[in-house]
Order: sequence, then C-alpha cells, then structure tokens
Amino acid sequence: MRAAAVLKRLERWWRRFWIGALALVMRRGAAPRPPDWGARPHRVLFLRHDRIGDMILSTGLLRVIATSHPTIELDVLASPANAPVLREDPHVRTVIVFDRARPLRYLDTVRRLRRARYDAVIDCMPTAPSLTTLLLILASGARHRIGVAGRGHDDAFTLLVAPREGARHIVDQLAALAAAFGVDPDTADFAPRVYLSPRERTDAAAIWDAHAGGGAGGRRLLVNVSSGRSFRRWPDERFVEAIRHVLRRAPELSVIVVGAPDERDRAAAIAGAAGVPFVPTPGLRDALALVDTADLVFTPDTGLAHAASASGRPAVVMHIRGTASQWGLYRSPGAEVSSADGALASLPVEAVLPEFERLLAVGGPTPHRAANSPHDAEIGHFVR
Repeated sequence: MRAAAVLKRLERWWRRFWIGALALVMRRGAAPRPPDWGARPHRVLFLRHDRIGDMILSTGLLRVIATSHPTIELDVLASPANAPVLREDPHVRTVIVFDRARPLRYLDTVRRLRRARYDAVIDCMPTAPSLTTLLLILASGARHRIGVAGRGHDDAFTLLVAPREGARHIVDQLAALAAAFGVDPDTADFAPRVYLSPRERTDAAAIWDAHAGGGAGGRRLLVNVSSGRSFRRWPDERFVEAIRHVLRRAPELSVIVVGAPDERDRAAAIAGAAGVPFVPTPGLRDALALVDTADLVFTPDTGLAHAASASGRPAVVMHIRGTASQWGLYRSPGAEVSSADGALASLPVEAVLPEFERLLAVGGPTPHRAANSPHDAEIGHFVR
C-alpha cells in the first residue's frame, strides 16, 4: 500500500512537471488581440475527449458558444465513448473522434486538426490542468487558446477568463468559458440538453409499450444498474429490494432495467430477481432515448444521471460522499442520496426509498418535450 502511494505521488509530480514544461513552450509572449467574433467566420474547436457525463454536461455551454455569434462554426473533439451524445446536436458542426487507446492514429488526428485551421481552441477543464488536453491544444495550431485562469498554467493560453466566484456545480464552472465570447455567464442558460431524432423517440416508446407491466399510458421507471467504476456499484440485492418496494407502492408502474453492454448478465439477473424486464441497450443512443421517454429514472451517478437532467426527467441518483454538489442534477427535478464514504456499497436501501416515495407522490406521467423545447415544468423534490 505504501509503495502504491509513493508511485501515485511520483505520477502526479511527473504530470505536473510536463504540464509546466508545456506551458513554458506555449508561453504566449505578446498575446494577440482578443478576436472580433462577429467580424468574419471563426472556426472554434472545443476539447471534450473524456466521459459521457462530461459531454452531456457541456452541451449547454456548446449551445451558448455556438449561438453567441452567427459567424462561429463550432467543432468538438470527442472520445469514442462520448461522441454519440452529439449526433443530433444542431449547434455542433463536426465531431472529431480522438481515441487515446490508439496511439498509431494520433498523427492522423493532428493532421486533421491542422487542416481545419482553427481560429480558437477551448480547454474544457475549468478546475485542473490536463496534460492530454494541453498537447491537443498545441497540436491544433489555433491562434487563440482559451482557458480558465488560475490553474497553474496560465502561460499556455492567449485568452484567459476568470473562474466564476462561488460556482460549485461543474456546469456553472464550465460557464466561465462563455465570457470569452462576450456572453455574461450569470444570465445565459447553460442547462444541458441531449437531442434525439423522432425515430429514436418512437423506437424507445415502442419498447416501453412492449413492456408495459402497469398498462399502456402508465408511468415508466427506468433503472440503470451500471456505473463504470467499482466504487460506484450498488449491491445487486439492494436494487432488487428497491424495485420490489416501488412496485408495491405503485403497481401501475412499468419498470425496465438497463445496464452497460459489458454488464448485461448482471443487469438481466437483477431484473429477473425483481420480476421486471431487462432491455439491452447496445448503443449509447438507445439508452439516452429510454431515459428521455421515461417518467422516472433511478441510477448511480453516471452518464445516464446527467442524461436525466438533460431531458428534464425526475431522477433518484446515488452519489458517493462529497460529489453531489459538483456532479449532481442540474436544475432538474429529482433527489440525490450520498454514501457515508467513498463507495456506494455503504449506502443502505433505507436511504433511497424515501426519495422514491417523494417522487411517486407527485402522480401522473411526465409530459415528454419536443427536441428543442426547454425543460418541463419543475416537479418533485428539488435539491438545487
């Protein structure tokens, strides 16, 4: 254990060293004038090459940047995992997929970025520097490099924005970047939004109708049992107990269990033990459409929790201690419960059930909004 801690410290030191070295290489010297965004077309690249939830929570900022000036053409560099989030997003011109696991393709990515001749590139990390992100900023060749000040590598940027005072949620922290485009972060709407095609919604509604245990037209509860990381895994038997409790409380509910493709057997076993259907979701868009057409969502803190926020779906979300204020539901209905330590295994089912009671007491299906409409009217128990 001690050796692992030493190695971790060395890794952090090594990363800080290279971040500092890169910042010196990128030192801006005489900074160019801030761009006049409205004077001519500008190609802007937003870097978001990480997780699904991070991309979903960035969609509000992408919308604000893209609509700040009609002359802005916004591209996004995404990971293979989170690129599908933007498939129907009308505010993004091009999605470039960057796969960190395939180093032989790095040179192709650099060439593509250089050919695009970006006027500006945006660092998506508002709280801490990322070595990979700095390398991509350098590789882009963009004249203007936009980032949040005060993270220890300001020299890497030509256009710095101040962090938002008192901002706690990651969406509000990301919103600081809008100031670089002349937008007041205190007045703009940064609510995340995922855009689905009519066909995706129709197919998802058909799945719900096919498994309408409480009858067609009743309320729909989507239960996601996957979280991607072991410390966010809630014990299987507690999922089963929670589902059974909810069905005793509201037998008219239609319940569907979903899970990541690599946890198909686990998700199917939980569904079978609870006496409800398991529905495979081979692609991320399949899961996003089921979230959007649900009336309630129950999930650990993961990408589908943020999808519930983006769709305005009431949700019960389970967090590990100390993470809900930064990564919780954003201005959307629902409730959050937190573990006593750094793992969801310490969260008892008794802490979750009262939040279900609160949401179930509202009654009636949640109206499903159109693709470009604002969130539904707020209902249920609000945490923020």
